[in-house]
Amino acid sequence: MLALAISALPWLWQRLRRRPASPELVDRAVERLAVAVGIRVGFEVEQRGLHFPTPIPLDWQWSDRGVGSARHVAATPVWTAQHPPAVPGISTVEPDDLDGGNLADLHRVYGGVASGRVVLLGDAGAGKTSAALLLVQRALAHRDTLPDADRTSTPVPVMLTLHGWNPGDQDALSWAASGLLRDYPFLRSTEFGPAVVHELLATGRVALVLDSLDVLPQRLRPAALRKLNSLTAQRIIVLSRRDEMRDVVTNQGLLFAAATLELKSPTAAQAADYLESCHAGPAPPAWQRLLRRLRGGSRDGLTRTLTTTPLMLSLVRDLYGRGDLLGDLLGSGRRTRKAVEEYLLDAILPNAYSPDPATDGPPPRYTVDQARHWLGRLARRMDEANDRDLAWWRLARWVPTFPQFAMTLIIAGTIGTLIGIGDSIGAIPTPIAAGIVGGLIFGMPTGLLTHHAGDLMFGRPTDEPRAWAFHRLRALAAPTAILLWPLLAGAEFALARLRFTFVAAPGEQVPSPVHTMVTAAVFALALLVAYAAARPTGTDLSVLDPLTCWRRDLSYGLLVGAVVGLGWTLVSGVPSARRLAFSVAFGLGFGVTMSRVWRAFLVSIWLRVTGDGPLRLLRFLEDARSKHVLRAVGPRYQFRHARLQDRLATQTAPPRQ
Repeated sequence: MLALAISALPWLWQRLRRRPASPELVDRAVERLAVAVGIRVGFEVEQRGLHFPTPIPLDWQWSDRGVGSARHVAATPVWTAQHPPAVPGISTVEPDDLDGGNLADLHRVYGGVASGRVVLLGDAGAGKTSAALLLVQRALAHRDTLPDADRTSTPVPVMLTLHGWNPGDQDALSWAASGLLRDYPFLRSTEFGPAVVHELLATGRVALVLDSLDVLPQRLRPAALRKLNSLTAQRIIVLSRRDEMRDVVTNQGLLFAAATLELKSPTAAQAADYLESCHAGPAPPAWQRLLRRLRGGSRDGLTRTLTTTPLMLSLVRDLYGRGDLLGDLLGSGRRTRKAVEEYLLDAILPNAYSPDPATDGPPPRYTVDQARHWLGRLARRMDEANDRDLAWWRLARWVPTFPQFAMTLIIAGTIGTLIGIGDSIGAIPTPIAAGIVGGLIFGMPTGLLTHHAGDLMFGRPTDEPRAWAFHRLRALAAPTAILLWPLLAGAEFALARLRFTFVAAPGEQVPSPVHTMVTAAVFALALLVAYAAARPTGTDLSVLDPLTCWRRDLSYGLLVGAVVGLGWTLVSGVPSARRLAFSVAFGLGFGVTMSRVWRAFLVSIWLRVTGDGPLRLLRFLEDARSKHVLRAVGPRYQFRHARLQDRLATQTAPPRQ
């Protein structure tokens, strides 16, 4: 009964802590969200170098490609009585204001277009995501200048990626709420929770900037836009490539009354001015030749490339100081835009992984060939999965299940055997036999448990809807907790009895059922404390990058493992120093093998054996991020640009099966 009562504590605590989304609570949540979004967007802007040395020119114009509504429809929304009000401090946009402009004008369109909807088009590398990040920064800065009464009613723009959304299974509001709860963990705290997030969205306190419509499967894109039409209280910006949006409109997908804009290519003068601002003092000879070519009206392949997309400008910017690569580009005679683009994409890895001729620092940790091979294999696997995000906790899907299961089972059985032998030395005449029996009886089932239980206990995130996904089991959390701990207590009593059958020393007393039940109750309470310690707080607004996510997952596993080890010490008889040491060792192993870090470690071993990756995979990914080959978007990695991922994938042979 004691174990049963304690097992119901988390359910009762959540019921007591559940509060309605009061206006004061929503106001507090939106202000913290504004701070969190500012931190995250600032981090991504810094990674991309969007302000270094000056912002890349990002101008736009009205799109006449027939993929959206007419101007007067966007500026005068007669299509519905419900639409978001203009952002305080921004005047209403007239049809003539949609002709074109710069980033400041784009902010005015975002906040003043009557329909509250914008579609921003551009080719690959045109700077859609960069423009959206700078727009969010500008919108947050504008929000900070408003009086308190206006600021609280001004929406906070939040960038979400459309990847992983299945509009056939989930409506737009629920999907957006799940994205906010995923990307901003403080909203999952007991202070706020899902009710507050739904209120933020339903009342238009959050504006949605939706990236990567083109990464959705083609069959889902029209349905996604049709579902977004149901959102009338929120300001919405959708980013997409032009050809993909044309296909969506052809298949009856249209974001009604949206102002359809497209990014313009930089002019030769803008490109020259930007590249000239990338250095101080006299420019190297190769750099001067490049500037003269841009300003001289040349229409060769290099000039046409640099006046096509900002991506190519940024790639040339990164070659500053590498006279060998830039000189080769200028003197190569490449006449087509495609040839120049391929050269610039291929120069990213040599530029990142070659020793810097201007410094005497240590050589790069990885060679160019290693980086090209391993990143190419990762890019190939991501392309096959139609994925732009590299989440380290989802790498396990690349490896067959049986090797992961077998390795976990073998290691758990070995640890159980060693612990059994150590615990039996001096207690019985045959410690080795007893240890082997203990390893088979306890270690192997524990390996089976930890291989599958981590998915439930840690809430393993996944984009694919599966029957056993964690979010589908939340409704069963309370009855599961009520039944789990009494069953655990009975299992522990049975294991303790079994242990003393094989390992008990002469005269050693077998624990009573009452002792086992009380111990299990204490054990349950300790696990609840560990669970509570790992829950996000409402004041933690820090950016959760991949390395931090890795460390937190491992530390949580170690915390749970330590509690499990101490609980096993208490239930297994009279504690001793040796028994405590072995139990804690078992518990830490239990916690590590339950964590997502363990699955990622098994994947890194598999990739190393097959030659598809390094053994220390996360260190390699972090090194690539420090060299601006990868970037971090929350706890996920992405290639610097989708075109780099596609280029590496096409140059790499399929991974070994």
